[in-house]
Parts: sequence; structure tokens; C-alpha cells
Amino acid sequence: MRNLAVCTSLVTAATRSLALTTPTTRLVSSSSVSTKMVDFRELTNQLVAKMKLEDDLRNKAYDRSWELNEALIRVEMAHEDVMSSSPDKKQGELISFLEKEEESLDKLFRETALSPGMYNNIVHNPSSSGNDEITAVHARAPRRGNIDSKMENYARYKSVRYYLATENGLLSPNAPCFSSGSSSATRNILTDEEYIGGACIGLCHDLSKIAISRASNAMSDPTAVQFVQNARDTVSNILQELLEFDWRNSPLRRKYDSTKYALKQLETVLYELSVAGALGGQEVGGGPKNKRIKVDENSQGMVEEEKCNDLEMEPSALDAFKQEIAKIKERMDYRDKLRENLIKTSRDGQKSAKNAIFALHRGNTKSAAKLLEDCENCVRNDLFPIVQEDPTLRGGSFSNVLEEYVEGKLFYCWLHGDGGEEESGGVSNNNKPAGKILMFDEIHLPITVDEYIGGLCDLTGEIGRFAVARGTVRDKESVKLCLETSKNICMAIKMAGKLPGNINKKMNPLQNTVDKITRILYEQSLMEMAGRKFISSMEEGEFDAED
Repeated sequence: MRNLAVCTSLVTAATRSLALTTPTTRLVSSSSVSTKMVDFRELTNQLVAKMKLEDDLRNKAYDRSWELNEALIRVEMAHEDVMSSSPDKKQGELISFLEKEEESLDKLFRETALSPGMYNNIVHNPSSSGNDEITAVHARAPRRGNIDSKMENYARYKSVRYYLATENGLLSPNAPCFSSGSSSATRNILTDEEYIGGACIGLCHDLSKIAISRASNAMSDPTAVQFVQNARDTVSNILQELLEFDWRNSPLRRKYDSTKYALKQLETVLYELSVAGALGGQEVGGGPKNKRIKVDENSQGMVEEEKCNDLEMEPSALDAFKQEIAKIKERMDYRDKLRENLIKTSRDGQKSAKNAIFALHRGNTKSAAKLLEDCENCVRNDLFPIVQEDPTLRGGSFSNVLEEYVEGKLFYCWLHGDGGEEESGGVSNNNKPAGKILMFDEIHLPITVDEYIGGLCDLTGEIGRFAVARGTVRDKESVKLCLETSKNICMAIKMAGKLPGNINKKMNPLQNTVDKITRILYEQSLMEMAGRKFISSMEEGEFDAED
């Protein structure tokens, strides 16, 4: 019995010590806790409505993407039919059909480029309900779905056709086929990245393929070798211009890295043709030795002469291409500077939001409110103007700041309600959570559904840490509230249906939080069943416990 009394005294002393060192400054009895529990059905309904709107817009973009892909395939097949047909009356019909298909292709891509529904315009139309209320599309607004890749394929097809039709011509980014055709339009059909990826890098790869096909017929085609040489020179010129760019890690960087293999393949084909003795469609006779001699002596001189003639005929076209590429490089360098500035500034906003969460756990409500305000000001005054100038920067660092802000704002309002310290009479009441969950429309920053759900999932982690702190002082009612809130959030997100890819990885930690809080509540129940009853109250630093 004496040993039991000693153990009880030790447990009481340890509990008193934990109560004195807990981050909260004032404990109240559970009977005074007044909370407004979040209804997971209401939360689910709003999430489903927002996600359905985004899914509808995304699905429309994917449907249009399939239409664009189908139109491209039809035109390419028609072009193949024309190239493989013999020059007769039937070929004229095939050419007419090809022209009609190309006209339809141009019209479809132009309509897609000018359709507001094909863009994610949240930066410039944050309150839009998605019903295409936008009258103008920003020149840098990101496309929905995978339409950007289809635009790149379109540029690739057009540049190859232009090269073959004009004999070595390079299509300008301001060509009529890439123009919107409307004076009121705010953007061309292609972006700088789509032009580089399609009309430059894509052209290089297609030229290497066409060169192999033409070289296969070098015995009967007197222009095959010359075509391969011109293709090699064109790819070399494009690669030389692209070398001036400061590429960062991106899909365009990886595409650029592959360009040198197209050049290598063309040089290999030329070398193999020279070894085989093919020159202008005629095979050099006289055995291997004579072949090498004739190719080395005669054909080399002819190749050099043809190169000189080309240089005399095409400097203006090449100079124009270089000027266009230089302008694109200047614009991309400027946007890279914007990106670097955004990344650096985003650290300040994200740090403020994180520190606000730490302050809430310490019970410093005033500091948390100030830090959240600093984060909001950083987003509005420093980050948002950059994103408005280049909406393609909407994701990444900027999105991470907003998600962190949503987490901090949700945790702040869950603890103190909308009014913060004003609702609690100016006293920090971390031990008496308000239990309020802000809805999507109550966040006064232009966030996406993904960012809201991400912040909501992360909120449960902070609630779990709060539950541990309240469990150390045996505040069972607050732990119950933490468990109920986490369960409702988990249920609401699960019932929302198909989730974005970056949210799925957060579902396991969310469920783990629910399980851990359940374990804390179970351990408190064991303490009560063992006869150790604690009253979660503390007046001016005093903590009373009963055995």
C-alpha cells in the first residue's frame, strides 16, 4: 500500500510538472468549452462542387486535345498520300483534299488558341465561376490539359512543310499560320516555348528522319545527297543558336539535349553515303579504292562550291531567323529573372506562415496573427504582381506559399474562430479550440482547390500535435474535439471522389493522424479506469489532481 501511495505521488508530481511546462497559458474546465463542429457533409459538398468544375474544364481541354491530335494525323496521312502518288489526275484530287484538311487544321488550332475555356486564367479571373466570363486571355496564361503539346506538334508539322516547300526555309514565329488573325486577340497561337520545341527542335528530328528516307533512294534520286547536306547545315545552324540559351531544368531542356543526336545522325548518313560512293544519284565505279578517291577529290569540291552558293543565296533568311531567336531568348531570359525573384521572395512568405503555426502551438496568438498578415501581404504585394505578369509561374513556389498560408489560416481559425483573440477577450485560449473550419470561399486569396485540400490535409497534422499537448494535461474533451475534427476532414476528402495526384500522397498521413489521436484518447480512458481522475483546470498556474 505504501508503494502504491508513493507511485501515486510521483504520477501526481509528474502531471503537475507537465501542466506547468505546457505551451498553453490558461486551462479551463471542459464544461466551458463551446465549439462549433465542422459538418463534413457541408465541406464535402463544397469540395465536390469546386472539383467538378475543375474536372469539367479539364475534360473539355482533353477532349479538344484529342480533336487536335486527330486533325494532325489526318493531315499527315493526306500528305503521305500525295507524296507517294504518281503525277496524274488522281494526284490533283489528293492535293485538293490535303489543302482542305490543312485549312480545317489551321481553323481548329486558331479557335483553340482563342478559346478562354482552354486556359487556366485564375490569376486574372479568380472569382470566375468557370463559365468563360473572360473576354481576353493573357498572353502567358497556361493551357489546360495537354493542349500545349499539341500546339508544339502543330508547329513541328508546319515548320517541316514550310521547309520542304521552300527548300531549306525556316518558319518564323510570326508567320500567318501562327497568327491569331484577330486584332483584338492578346496572344498568338504559339508561345515561345512551343515554337522552340516544335518549329526548331522538332524540325531537327524530323529532318533527320526525312534525310534517312531520302538517302535510301540516293541511287535514283539525284537530289538526295544535297538534301541531306542542307538538312545537316540547317540543324547545325539551329543548334548553334540554341546554344546561346541559358536552359534550366525543364522538359524543354531535355528536348534541347536531344538535338545534338539529330545532327550526329545526319553527319553519319553523309559519311556513309561518301563511303558508299553515292554522289548525285550516281554510283562511283572502279572498286573501293576508286570510290574513295573520287568522293574525296571531286565530290568534296562540288560540295564546297554548293555550300558557298547557298551562303550567298540565303544570308538574309538565316539572319532573320537569328534575329527572331534572339528576341525569344531575350524574353525567356527576362522571365527567368522573374522566376528567380519569385522563388526568393516566396521563401519569406512561406517562412512567415510556418512561424505562425509554431506561434499558435506556443500559445502566442498575437504573433501568429501578425505573421499570417505578413504572409498575406507578401502574396498580395510581392508575389502576385509577378504571377500576373507571367501566369506560368502560378505553380511551384507560389502554390507552396498559398498552401502553407491556407494551413496556417485554417489552424488559426480552428483554434480561435474568425475573430481570433477578440472572440476570447484578448486571452490566448489554445486549450479551448473554436472548432471552426474555414470553407474554400472564406479564404481571401486566389487559391485553387488543390491548394485548399492540401492545406486541409496538413491541418490535421497540426491538430494532432495540439491533441498530444492537450493529452499531457488530461484534457479529454479537447482531444475528443481533435479526433472528431480530423475524422470529419478525412471523411469529407474521401467522399469528394477523385483527388488530384499531389493530394493522394497526403491521405496516408491524414489517416495516421486519426489513428494516433484515437490512441491518445484510449490511453486517457485507461487512466480513468485505473482510478486516476484528473480535472483539466488551472487557475493562475495552479493545477489540481485527484487520485
